[in-house]
Amino acid sequence: MKRGTGHAQRGRRRQQGFLLVGVLVALALVSLGSALVVQRLSDQRQREKELELLFIGEQFRAAILSYWKASPSGVHSWPVRLEDLLEDRRFPAARRHLRQIYVDPISGSRTWGLVNQGAALVGVYSEAPGLPFRQAGFSPAQKGFDGATHYADWRFIAEPPAPGTAGAAGAAGQPGAPAAKPGTPRPPPPGAKPRT
Repeated sequence: MKRGTGHAQRGRRRQQGFLLVGVLVALALVSLGSALVVQRLSDQRQREKELELLFIGEQFRAAILSYWKASPSGVHSWPVRLEDLLEDRRFPAARRHLRQIYVDPISGSRTWGLVNQGAALVGVYSEAPGLPFRQAGFSPAQKGFDGATHYADWRFIAEPPAPGTAGAAGAAGQPGAPAAKPGTPRPPPPGAKPRT
């Protein structure tokens, strides 16, 4: 009788051991699955932030170019600071080229890296640290962004249209508006490292 009871107890302990191992394996699998879901959500959120950064960067680029094109008297000039895009005081009634100074979606800051050519502001970039998730598939306006190792490598630089092209029309949209006068700051070529 005692021998059968001891055998049954050992069998129960063995079953409990297997059950405990099964529970631990199930917990490990649930943990791993949760970690993968969290990582995927994080990656998706990062992709969304990068798309937002690309959109906002293009807004800044377009505003800087709008400022340049809208120069009074056909003498093209660049803004000196971002606030010039919010209120262009070169005209009797101030003009707006940008609705607001956007928040950098990656860093969460309103501070942007500025690309200057002398005193002229010709572009912006994010000062957020980190490697961009997106490495390819950019628009033609974003040439040079492929393979970037830092967000600061995504530089949104305004480039005036070449003289004689449709985009070189003056602020009023009239063809034949004068091009930038000699000595007017121009942005650096896409591959060059501008002064910041």
